[in-house]
Amino acid sequence: MRKLIIAGNWKMNAGTVDAAVQLARGLVAKYGQTTAVDIVLGPPYTALREVKAVIANTRIALSAQNMYPKTDGAYTGEISPLFLKDCGCQYVILGHSERRTIFKESNAFINEKVQCALAHGLIPILCIGETEQEREDGQTEAVVEDHLRGGLAGLTKEQVKSMVIAYEPVWAIGTGKTATPADAQSVHAFCREVITGLYDRDTAETVRIQYGGSVKPDNAKELLTQPDIDGALVGGASLKVDSFSGIIENSGAF
Repeated sequence: MRKLIIAGNWKMNAGTVDAAVQLARGLVAKYGQTTAVDIVLGPPYTALREVKAVIANTRIALSAQNMYPKTDGAYTGEISPLFLKDCGCQYVILGHSERRTIFKESNAFINEKVQCALAHGLIPILCIGETEQEREDGQTEAVVEDHLRGGLAGLTKEQVKSMVIAYEPVWAIGTGKTATPADAQSVHAFCREVITGLYDRDTAETVRIQYGGSVKPDNAKELLTQPDIDGALVGGASLKVDSFSGIIENSGAF
């Protein structure tokens, strides 16, 4: 039985340390010791240490939003897995659509990041998903399979089992549009078929696959109770205690 994992990607928001700390404190007060779901917070780099201090000795985990696939060197403006580990991160979000589209990150580069994260004890949350045009062109499955094959290249089945995949249709991120529960379930089931082909059924049934894309308290239950959807990667709704809590409460895990 796969445990739901609900992660908040704060993106370039909650940028002051005080704002991040207050948000983290509010979530700790409600869910600091919950075992029903895994909760992960992804604040900006500048607040990682302070948020870690707030969630210390709780069951809430810390994630970074990105990572460069080198431990050190002349890479101005980048951050290494060693820095993230030093800040207390357990997870790192990789391949988010905003990284793919705005910063032109390729499957090969994202795969390099995934391999580097795993090598240094970080759990990758690998994001995949199609644009609206690709969806309208009937390319959803082709794009998702391409992202999976590229992102998982060279990994062992045990490595894949340990990570998290986040299906995020690009057209639903921050737009208010959401895939129907049936559509989201269909793509998640397809992802498991691809992973079965790459590895085996056990690997496909073990790895957790989240849904992301305008997840809110009022649509969380329908989405997160689908058989192949194992949680949510939440953007805007993770920036307020009440809305993020509403998603957790409506996840079907309680």
